[in-house]
Amino acid sequence: MFFSLKNVPKGSLVQSVESPDGSYTLNTYVSNNTLGLDAARGELVNEKTLVKKTIYWNYPDSRPAVKWLNNNTVKIGGQTLHLDIDETYDWRKDDHWIREEPPQASVR
Repeated sequence: MFFSLKNVPKGSLVQSVESPDGSYTLNTYVSNNTLGLDAARGELVNEKTLVKKTIYWNYPDSRPAVKWLNNNTVKIGGQTLHLDIDETYDWRKDDHWIREEPPQASVR
C-alpha cells in the first residue's frame, strides 16, 4: 500500500519550536483519529522561503516532545530527523512501530 505524508490530516496546532539559528520552525499538530487515539503531525517551516512540509506522522501521539539537536537535526518524540538529507517519519512505514506514545512535551 502507498502511504504519503501529503494526505495526513492537518490537525490542531499544539506547539511551535524554532531551530537554534531561526532557519526553521517545527509546528506540531494533534488530530483526532478514526483509529481511536490521537495522532501527531510535525510540519517543518523554512523561515526563509515559507515552504511547509510534513516530516512527522505518528500514532498514538498527541503532544510529541521537540528538541533541536543542531540547526539541521530535530528530535520529535522518539525520532531523530536529519533535515539536510530530507528524513521523515511515518509510523505506517515503521517496521518496528509499537502502539505507545513517545516522549511527550510538558503542558504549559
